[in-house]
Amino acid sequence: SSSSCICLSMSSAAEWECPRQPSKPLPKPGELVLQDFRSGATKKAAKQRDPKQPIKLVQWNIERGYKLKEVIEELKAIDGDVLSLQEIDIHCERSQWEDTGTEIAKALGLQYAFLCEFEELWSPIRDGDAQGGGVHGNAIMSKFDLYDLECVHHQYHPIDWEAPDHPLCKKEPRHGKRVTLAAKVKTPAGPLLMYSAHFEVFCGMIARMRQYADLVLHARNTSAAGGPKHQAILGDLNTQANSLARLSSNYCTDRMRWRSLGWFEAEVWDQYILKCIEDPAMPSKTNEWLASQGVDAATCRAILNPGFADPWHPRHDVTIDLKKYRWLGFSLMTGKLDWMLLRNMKVVNKAMGNDLYDKSDHKWLMADVLLE
Repeated sequence: SSSSCICLSMSSAAEWECPRQPSKPLPKPGELVLQDFRSGATKKAAKQRDPKQPIKLVQWNIERGYKLKEVIEELKAIDGDVLSLQEIDIHCERSQWEDTGTEIAKALGLQYAFLCEFEELWSPIRDGDAQGGGVHGNAIMSKFDLYDLECVHHQYHPIDWEAPDHPLCKKEPRHGKRVTLAAKVKTPAGPLLMYSAHFEVFCGMIARMRQYADLVLHARNTSAAGGPKHQAILGDLNTQANSLARLSSNYCTDRMRWRSLGWFEAEVWDQYILKCIEDPAMPSKTNEWLASQGVDAATCRAILNPGFADPWHPRHDVTIDLKKYRWLGFSLMTGKLDWMLLRNMKVVNKAMGNDLYDKSDHKWLMADVLLE
């Protein structure tokens, strides 16, 4: 059962029992959970709000909620309307056994959608700051009503996290796979389709582009079926195939490892993915650059940009700068990993925070938007 916390050692047939049992059954990988912690006053204010008032969108990877109290205080200060959060832990030893998403939603008084990606197996093989015992996933929180929650499955998974012999799986044993949370938001200005994405990091950029293509296709199909035309793909897309990451056997694992030398991965995305725009007058158009990297034709068509734009600079707006890879004033593991890909919206204000990386290893992004 998902709540038993009896966890397998990946190096033997022995079982390790989690030292602490959850008070209630935990979500399983791929399972959606919806909770509402809004007060009556919050719901009333949301319904009476001027539809011409900008909607404040927030993107943040909270790094498992290691510093949960500080994360909550920061999010209170930002006061976002709709939040996309990654790395939500529930009942993991590394995050003090907290249900981090529920604690955030309660403190902020928001409706809360959670999608479980992984069951994080408790194992003595794990380092203390990675110790499991619970589950892990991504969230969308909102002052407005959330509805039509979906688990968007990815067609391509560069790592099989169920493979017992994979060195990464041995180090952090888990069940599950990367999936993306999608939800519709009933804003005063009209419906909004929101995504909270967290792509695979232990691969190359081409694999992440393939995962992104799944979301573009889902968004395109949703609007074609009469769904919201206002769409926001927010998330930690793990676009870090640059800097010192090129030297690791776990990162930059495809042909772009050296071909993109001098570029940030985010710059490659900006130049070759986002600037390749779909054209209704050319139904046979494809992303020729991606095809030249050996990607299948269906993905190269699906990834054509239907109008998503990110308001941040792909090189200068860095969202991660890992402290342990700083040397003599140089940042050796850095990049723009976090994105706010917006469709049919106008950004009227934006901000970035957590500059000291003292609350999470990622910066947060905020954008005030008008639905066009």
